[in-house]
Amino acid sequence: MSTTSPIPVLRSSDGALLRFDGDALVLRRKNEEVRIPLLAIGCVRSEGRSLSVELTAPSGTVPAVHRVDDVSAAAADLFAEAVNAVLPERPAGADGSKLVTTRAVIESQQERDKRRRRRWGTAVVLVCAGLAVAVAAHGVWTFAFLIMLIGPVGALLTAVGADMARLRYRSWYLLRHGVTVEARRVGETRILGGEFGAFVYTDMHGVDRSVNVKSRSATVQVAYHPSKPGIVTEYGSRSSRAGDTVAALCFLVFGLIIDATVIGVAIGSFQGMYPGY
Repeated sequence: MSTTSPIPVLRSSDGALLRFDGDALVLRRKNEEVRIPLLAIGCVRSEGRSLSVELTAPSGTVPAVHRVDDVSAAAADLFAEAVNAVLPERPAGADGSKLVTTRAVIESQQERDKRRRRRWGTAVVLVCAGLAVAVAAHGVWTFAFLIMLIGPVGALLTAVGADMARLRYRSWYLLRHGVTVEARRVGETRILGGEFGAFVYTDMHGVDRSVNVKSRSATVQVAYHPSKPGIVTEYGSRSSRAGDTVAALCFLVFGLIIDATVIGVAIGSFQGMYPGY
């Protein structure tokens, strides 16, 4: 029998996530996680694409409010209705803010990787644009256009292949030397157009960490680095690991071929090897 909560997970456009966790609501932002016990909640209000969690407060004082904006209006309505229906009896005049706990969130390895990819992507586009301008300055406009068109493609294929190879090595290492734990599903996310499950695991220090796994299961097994618990990989079949390795090599080889071609064309343009183009 499934134990998955029917209460939806709310995710805002800025990455904030609000979910129901048994006897509390958990509001996770980029740098912090706020746990709001149901006993501390006065009511939950849906306001279009925003949702407010109003805490209980002593008479005559303004109650504290935790708010999530830019979420699905339909999901917010369902979330508010479902949570209000399960709120327990609360003591009159209690200060709910005293029951709320906040802890800092350590950035996951996936989040660091995502930020690094954005920076590299920006750098690649700037380099290709500069190279195309230099080639155009030598009068070779056709190749300048081609460099701007296929240069980023080659760099992207190379970067994807190198990153996949790095992840394959990391997975191989962690499956042999890492610490295996069970991660529980807390929501869904999309990466490069693909749907992934958002899972949370607890490391040996009691810190909750997140990992994205392409799985529909309620729980999955993951292995993390014993000295760097934020570095984690999921278990997978041998066939899937072999397929990922072959794909990494294909991306890497094709990307390097395109990169070499672009560099060769640029050098030839600087040396005047392509008159009339």
